[in-house]
Amino acid sequence: MHARAELTAAAPSAPGCPCRLVRRLDTAPVAWRSTPDAVYLVGTAATPVGDDSVDIDVAVEAAAALRIRSTAATVAWSATGTTQRITAAVADGGMFDWRMQPLIATAACNHRQDATVRLEGKGRVWWTEEVVLGRSNEAPGRLDLRLDVDLDGQALVRHQLRIGPDAAGWAGPAVLGGHRAVGFVLHAGRPGPRVEPSVGEGWAILTLDGPAVMAVAVADDLPGLRRGLTEASAEFDGADHYDHDP
Repeated sequence: MHARAELTAAAPSAPGCPCRLVRRLDTAPVAWRSTPDAVYLVGTAATPVGDDSVDIDVAVEAAAALRIRSTAATVAWSATGTTQRITAAVADGGMFDWRMQPLIATAACNHRQDATVRLEGKGRVWWTEEVVLGRSNEAPGRLDLRLDVDLDGQALVRHQLRIGPDAAGWAGPAVLGGHRAVGFVLHAGRPGPRVEPSVGEGWAILTLDGPAVMAVAVADDLPGLRRGLTEASAEFDGADHYDHDP
């Protein structure tokens, strides 16, 4: 099964509105649902499973602020090879905030997510990932998550996480250290938050070349991961962007 969802956000037409949706395309098993604060990506059927392939294309025009959320966790089910491709273009002065509920990698999953964000001028992106490795007492399957961010056509961020039988060393001390939950919060674009590199219990803040900063965390479970990301993100200047509630 192959599906494509598209969304374009333009500058708001009324004060107090973050944006105005000028294009919206739903294709099962995904659909868009709008609220005053965010647009929700809703699963209308179990996915990813089998050989599902889903493309999500987002455009954020100048002066628009688009926040995308989800209402429930995404479960990567038994698969021969599932793929989700996310492409976002953020114009000068636009803001894109992607914060989904966690991805759960079940034992039989074989899932790849490729996300590409292209920023122009003073376009900005907040990107949050939360991953839980398996259900209760379950080892994870194969998972490959990649995020690329470009600014004015130049590479800004290249981030990848691979886990499972084909990913050497993923559970070792240099990567997850035996933890079952991992995630990060990235802010990229101009102006960037004022922050210094630092570390805490299970988390670290990385300042990257160019206007980008990332808070990464690992934990034994999802509540612990969220505590780590909350604590790390509190180091960001203007840190109220991270909130694990939908």
